[in-house]
Amino acid sequence: MGLLFWGLTVHAGDYDFTIPEAEKKPYAFGGRLETRYIYHRLDEDAARYQLNYYQDNPGGDTHEWQGLVELSGSYRQGIFQANLLTHHAVVDSYQDDEWDNAIYEACFSLTPTAHFTLDAGKKRVLWGKGYAWNPAGFLNRPKDPDDPALNLEGRPLLGLDLIKSFSAGNLSNIGMTAMLLPVIDDWGNEDLGEEGALNTALKLYLLWDDTDLDFIYFDGPDQPRSFGFDVARNLAENVEVHGELAFQEDVPHVVIDAAGTARQTREDQLSYLLGVRYLNAIDTTFIAEYYHNGAGYSRDELDDFYTYQETAFDRWQATGKPSVMQRANQITRPYYQQRNYGEDYFYLKISQKEPFDILYFNPWVAAVVNLQDFSFNLQPGLTWTPVTNLELNLRVGIPVGSPQTEFGEKPDALRPEIWVRYYF
Repeated sequence: MGLLFWGLTVHAGDYDFTIPEAEKKPYAFGGRLETRYIYHRLDEDAARYQLNYYQDNPGGDTHEWQGLVELSGSYRQGIFQANLLTHHAVVDSYQDDEWDNAIYEACFSLTPTAHFTLDAGKKRVLWGKGYAWNPAGFLNRPKDPDDPALNLEGRPLLGLDLIKSFSAGNLSNIGMTAMLLPVIDDWGNEDLGEEGALNTALKLYLLWDDTDLDFIYFDGPDQPRSFGFDVARNLAENVEVHGELAFQEDVPHVVIDAAGTARQTREDQLSYLLGVRYLNAIDTTFIAEYYHNGAGYSRDELDDFYTYQETAFDRWQATGKPSVMQRANQITRPYYQQRNYGEDYFYLKISQKEPFDILYFNPWVAAVVNLQDFSFNLQPGLTWTPVTNLELNLRVGIPVGSPQTEFGEKPDALRPEIWVRYYF
C-alpha cells in the first residue's frame, strides 16, 4: 500500500507554517472472513464412496458448511520485519464437525542490505511456474488451481536470500535462496520426515534475456534427493509460456494388485509440465497445461486398484467384517494421497473479464482431463465483487467418466459450492 508524501510551506508575513512529512506506519493489520456452503450429490456406486461410507448410509446427498477467519499482521522497523498469519476454520459436514486453528506464518526477517535477507520462523513457500500443478515445488502445499490466491500453510525454516542485479549483458538478475527445514511435531513439517530430521533446499534464480529460470535442489534424511528446474517467458505482451521439470531419486512406490497385495518398490521418477497463458483482445484468458506425473500409476495398475476396491466392498457386504474395508482404506492411501494419481493430464481454464460490461463480474470454466482414461472434472464458476473487499463466488464440480476411471470413481456425482469472502 503506497503512501503519498506532501511537503507544503505557507508564507504569511513573518510566519512560516510547514506541514511535516507523513510517516509510514511501522505496522499493518488485515484479514479475511469467509463462509461456504457445499452440496454433495453422491455417487453410491463409486469406489471412493464405498470406502468413505461403507458403515454409513448418508443417502443420495450430504451438505457441508464451512466458516473461516484469517488474521494477518506485520511490523517493520529499520532492517527488521515480522509477519504473522493465523488460520481458524470450522467444518460441519456429514463426516466431520471440527475446528482447525493453525499458525500459517510467523516469520522474522532481517534485511541489512537490499541484496541480503535472513528469515527465521514459519514462512510460506511456493516454488514453480505451473498454474494447476508444480512438479518442481517439492516444498509446496497442495493448492487449488481454480482459487490460487488462497493462503497456504508455511513451513518452519531458517532461510537466506541473496540477490544481485546487473546493468549490462544478458543476465539482469541472479538470486540464491538457501533453507534449512527442521521437522518439529505440531509445527508444520511432519510430512517431511521423522521428528528431528533436518532438510535442505536450495534455489538459484536467473533472469536471463527476459526469461525467468529457477534451478532447485531438495534433500533430507527421509526425503528423496530431488532436482528441479522451471522456466517462464513472455513471448508477446499477451502470451506467456512456462514449464517445469523434476527428477527424484529412489522414491518409494506402492502398487496394489487386484487381489489386494501391496508391493513397494523404489524408483527414480521424472515429472514435467508445459503450459501457456494467452489473453485475447476482448479480455478472455486461456490457461492450458500438460502434466506428466512421474509418481502416477499406469492404466493397468489403476484397473487392478479399482478391481481390488470393488472386491473388498463385495466381501464386506458378504461377511460384515469391517476389517476388510479398514484394510482397503489403509493400503489405498498412497494412491489417494496424491491429488491426481494417474500419469498424464491436461488442464484448461477459460475466464472472461466483465462480459456484457457487467463490472467486477468474471465467469470462468475449467477442466482437468486424465489422458489415460479420458475421464475429466468440469468446473464452471464465477466471481463477482459488488463492493470493495466483498467477493461472491460460485463453482460446480462435475466429474465425468465411466466406471474404473479416475473421475468416474469420485464420491461426488455433482458438487456445487458457493462462498462469500470479505477482506479487511
